[in-house]
Amino acid sequence: MTKRTVLTLLWVLVSLPAVAQVRVVTTFTDLADLVKQVGGNRVQVSALARPQDDFHLVTPRPSMALELSRARLFVRVGMDLDLWADDLLTAARNASILRGASGYVDCSVGVKKLEVPTGRVDPSMGDIHLYGNPHYLFDPVNAKVAARNILEGLKRVDPAHATEYQQNYEAFAQRVEEHLKRWQQALAPYRGAPVVVYHKSLTYFLQRFGLQELATVEPKPGIPPSPGHLREVVQRMKSAGCRVILVEHFRPRRFAEAVAREAGAKVVVLPVAVGAEGTSSYLQMVDTMVSRVAAALAGR
Repeated sequence: MTKRTVLTLLWVLVSLPAVAQVRVVTTFTDLADLVKQVGGNRVQVSALARPQDDFHLVTPRPSMALELSRARLFVRVGMDLDLWADDLLTAARNASILRGASGYVDCSVGVKKLEVPTGRVDPSMGDIHLYGNPHYLFDPVNAKVAARNILEGLKRVDPAHATEYQQNYEAFAQRVEEHLKRWQQALAPYRGAPVVVYHKSLTYFLQRFGLQELATVEPKPGIPPSPGHLREVVQRMKSAGCRVILVEHFRPRRFAEAVAREAGAKVVVLPVAVGAEGTSSYLQMVDTMVSRVAAALAGR
């Protein structure tokens, strides 16, 4: 190849128009990965929360409002889980991503919601969400629902590439189905097995895979346990022959470990955010959750 040919090729490459990416901001890293799966190289995505953050206790920062001010699409979990983002949306002054605008995506639309409270709700009940348990992404079937909402959002703000987004979504949905079959096979031998959870965040996961929530380390969502409550959990575990306590990666371990010592059980730490415990994608996160739960229930 001559020098002149090389220079010509370089000139052509430099002259090619850059791919205009859609700037997307999500509340959590799980959603950021779903945006990548649907958007491919057409999107530039960032998450406001970090993998180590408690879902409910994310601290807003001025840099987050700046990110939102530049976004064409805002993607959230909804169901009051990420209420902390509302003030940031106001501060960002970006009308195109406000509720009801073309660039606003609530991924809970279409989800079959569990544990929707009936009757009066007050602070004495703990961290209760008016619209139901918001941790629906731990059921892989709901990841497809969330991805479909993201698909529709991308089509609205970037209709020129709607076909590409549709193809990416369908490929992701197929991967979810393939993984789901394997995950269900892995946990099928333990269907109906009792487990203890720290917080009521695994309801959708347990229902999908046929496991039973025996008790929670927290007496009420978000309320630290008393010694009396912990003794009650230990007694229930011994009576039911329960040997597994599931704890999200960002939770304190001391209460769960104290119960485990008394009940002869094992604490299993689950990565519940993409980026935690070495996970780099939604499918890898769920794969790790399933494999750790299966191993614990098998006594390994």
